[in-house]
Amino acid sequence: MEIVRYNKIALILVLLIGFFIFMHSPFVVSIYVPFIIRIPLFLFIVFFSLLTVIKKKYFVRVYLPIMVFLVFAFVYWVSVGAILAEIIYSVLYFFLAIVLLVSVKRNRSLRRLLVNFYFILIVVLSVLSIISFLAFNLGLAPYVLKPVGEGLDVYMYWHNYFLGYINPKIFESGVIGRVCGFLIEPSYQGWFLSTNYFLISKFMKNKSYVFFIQLIVLLGALSSVSTMSWIVFSIAFASMLGFKIMSIFGLKEKTANILYGIMLSVGIALMFTVVNTDELLESLGPSSSDDRTERADTSFLYLVMASPKELFLGRGPGFIGKNNDRGESNPIIKSLVENGILTTILVLVFIIYCTYRSKYYMITTLLWLNSVVILFTPLFIINVLVCRWMDEGIDLNLKKYE
Repeated sequence: MEIVRYNKIALILVLLIGFFIFMHSPFVVSIYVPFIIRIPLFLFIVFFSLLTVIKKKYFVRVYLPIMVFLVFAFVYWVSVGAILAEIIYSVLYFFLAIVLLVSVKRNRSLRRLLVNFYFILIVVLSVLSIISFLAFNLGLAPYVLKPVGEGLDVYMYWHNYFLGYINPKIFESGVIGRVCGFLIEPSYQGWFLSTNYFLISKFMKNKSYVFFIQLIVLLGALSSVSTMSWIVFSIAFASMLGFKIMSIFGLKEKTANILYGIMLSVGIALMFTVVNTDELLESLGPSSSDDRTERADTSFLYLVMASPKELFLGRGPGFIGKNNDRGESNPIIKSLVENGILTTILVLVFIIYCTYRSKYYMITTLLWLNSVVILFTPLFIINVLVCRWMDEGIDLNLKKYE
């Protein structure tokens, strides 16, 4: 049996990146990890990766101007009185995305380790999600009611040390336990598993097991009983059917994509103008849609009242949380208000650049970006990079890496 050999630096880095992911949102443990631990690790990963690419002509020509713009944005946000800690985190997240995209590009060993790390994480969280759903709702394991969080942002969840957290959802016919697992809310669990469902076939070389693993991830995502999960899966599967029908009629991929974009835009317009969204959401059970709508209305008011400078460069990271106790649950709207149009466009271009070859992962990711604040988190950033690396063609079965 031949032993798989890895670059030692890659092994150390993937361990550090793994810890880095777990100690940040949306994982529950992030609430209790102090600033003094997170920031040094954050800085080390960013600046170590930066040192590996700063002298490369490709990086200097394409990405250095973007980083210079972000430094300018940093100075501007400080000048308008934004929260310094939020500014530092936001700029570091931008830098993280850029330097990892470039620095890991030629490090096949690190790429393979990160891809495998994500595959294992997806499967483990899915299995635990299914077991936790059955254990709580069928009374098969003990759960204890305990608070999660600090200050005003405290959730009361049912907790099991091995299976994580459960958030009960009340229907007219009874109560059902929604799985948070080890993430802060059921919606985060639903986001991570539902989007990665569409990457499973790329993770696995042995296609005979793909359906089985996809089924596990699907059930894991649905165990969150997140309203958005059902909506996202419905749109994604309808999109798959639509593309299949268009291929039967002989439409080229580019034409099909344009037609799909038109149909999706019309569908969204009809959703907000013709369909009674309140009744539709009520049919799926109680949700936080009313609260999310109120938050979005407040944020839109900030956009309407913004000056041209505030519109393009934003009011600074942390502005909404500073001026509105309930914050903003839509990360795109949040980015527009706080980071401005220019930075938000850069973010969306980065996401689409990393995911466009995995069509349904891209669609579901963009849909979720209208629901949960996962944009500036390591779990999200590295996930879209993993998608990019797999689409570039990683041989997951190579036995030796340089």
